[in-house]
Amino acid sequence: MPQRPPWFDEDLLPYPSNWIDVDGNTVHYLDVGSGPTLLMVHGNPSWSFLYRRMIARLSESFRCVAFDHPGFGLSKAAPGYGFTAAEHSAVARSLVEALDLTDVTVIV
Repeated sequence: MPQRPPWFDEDLLPYPSNWIDVDGNTVHYLDVGSGPTLLMVHGNPSWSFLYRRMIARLSESFRCVAFDHPGFGLSKAAPGYGFTAAEHSAVARSLVEALDLTDVTVIV
């Protein structure tokens, strides 16, 4: 099981980290709160850390799932991953299926 690196400041992102294998990539994600699901998708180059302040407020009423694209943040890309929009979309779709998320609202 991957772990957060030593340089990581827990005070800046105080939510538990999770990892899941998605299409051969080790994808890091945060899953905080309960209620209707919000899937937070960062752009390039960024990571789930971007959503930390939104999660703090929205997790009171929503389930906030924020993930790192492969090769970004705390996720690891599989060999040969091309970092294309199509691959990012496929990973997001596979993550939604793997976590059995339904009625998802996407936040970009």
